[in-house]
Amino acid sequence: MKILIRRQWNDFQIAETDFENLESLHWDNISGGVQRRAPQPFIHGYVFCNLIDGEFGHSCMHGDGPHKIKVCITKKGNESVWSQILEIAGPKPKK
Repeated sequence: MKILIRRQWNDFQIAETDFENLESLHWDNISGGVQRRAPQPFIHGYVFCNLIDGEFGHSCMHGDGPHKIKVCITKKGNESVWSQILEIAGPKPKK
């Protein structure tokens, strides 16, 4: 089952990976990479960079790959599996 992923919650580059490739799903408001703060918590997880298909904001410039990178998973585009994602990450935290 494919999951759409982004580097930040509002990134125009959207890639995909298999659901089984995702690890440590959790709510956070800090993205991977440049560590941008989001206006609210979004679900994030980790995936090895060589298991990502499509355009994605990562280059392996900071070290030899593959390595795990933090990705953002939004409900948009993942509606069909959102309940499964929430089972792992839990309910959205209150501010």
